[in-house]
Amino acid sequence: MFMRSNGMKTAGRALFFAALLSGVAGGASADTIEAQCDAAAGSQYDMTRNTAFAPVAREDIRIGPALSACREAYNAGGGARMAFQLGRALERAGQDLDAMKLYAEAAGLGHTVAMVNYGAMLGQRGDAVAEFNHYKKAAEMGDMLGAYNLGVAYRDGIGTAIDGEAAARWFDKAAASGDETAAFNLGVLFDDGSLIAEDDARAAAFYRLAAEGGVVDAMINLGLMLESGEGVSQDLAAAAGYFKAAADRGDSYGKLKFGLMQQSGTGIVRNVEQAVNSLVAAFEMRDVDLEVILRNTPEQLSADARLAIKQVLAERKLIAGAENAEIDPITLGAIEKHYAAK
Repeated sequence: MFMRSNGMKTAGRALFFAALLSGVAGGASADTIEAQCDAAAGSQYDMTRNTAFAPVAREDIRIGPALSACREAYNAGGGARMAFQLGRALERAGQDLDAMKLYAEAAGLGHTVAMVNYGAMLGQRGDAVAEFNHYKKAAEMGDMLGAYNLGVAYRDGIGTAIDGEAAARWFDKAAASGDETAAFNLGVLFDDGSLIAEDDARAAAFYRLAAEGGVVDAMINLGLMLESGEGVSQDLAAAAGYFKAAADRGDSYGKLKFGLMQQSGTGIVRNVEQAVNSLVAAFEMRDVDLEVILRNTPEQLSADARLAIKQVLAERKLIAGAENAEIDPITLGAIEKHYAAK
């Protein structure tokens, strides 16, 4: 088991996952009120969605047009999808009780994403058993979001007993349907080994799948495995690549790990200037691991890298002076002051 040093991250319930997409696909025309509702409030995870229109993230729903179109479509007898989409618009508008009623109605008509959303809202109100039951029903009907949330429920004991094998089984179903977050969580289960048998090779495989889907924590965990050779053949260049990919997405730990490898030339061409930029960026993002390295294990940094870091910190007025290449009390005091100020 080898996970990021600032704590293994897992993802919780996917209450209302949606891609940050909006608009009309392929020039489709919203020439009916139902089509206008589809264009305004369709969900990426809805298996019944009108695919002539791009899905809309909940936070991107334009409340006025969506409420107007979906309410009219619903009142005209639009069925489960219109009820669900009106529920999404109402929830976006902060009208949770009305949204719940619509989700419950659509769920009763067999709409699986409505089951998931309704279950999540019931859980938020303290009914974990009902939450679990709605996830289970949606998952058993083939819903990817239901499968993911059911995996979380079994993993965390939401409305049911903790069951690692069941959690893995449902995460696997969601991952097979293209859910990269489920793949990451499955990797964590195999990596951690507390709920199911530890299997580093399978953990690495699922981390790789999730990393390819853009999950930053999967990039970090896979990079750590490749760096150490745990569960996979050691590949320092590949490890550095995953750390850089995480760093490029703004992850402070990715910046730290990539900077450390770059300043030492481990697995990649040594470039102290670029390494220092990454390390200082991690420092400015308040990454505790860099603070610990500077204070306790400065030998992880070459003398020229330590000096360069101090010079950059001095230029940015984060420390007073940079005439000494060692990590001294002035630097430590500046670090503590920097973090305390945040």
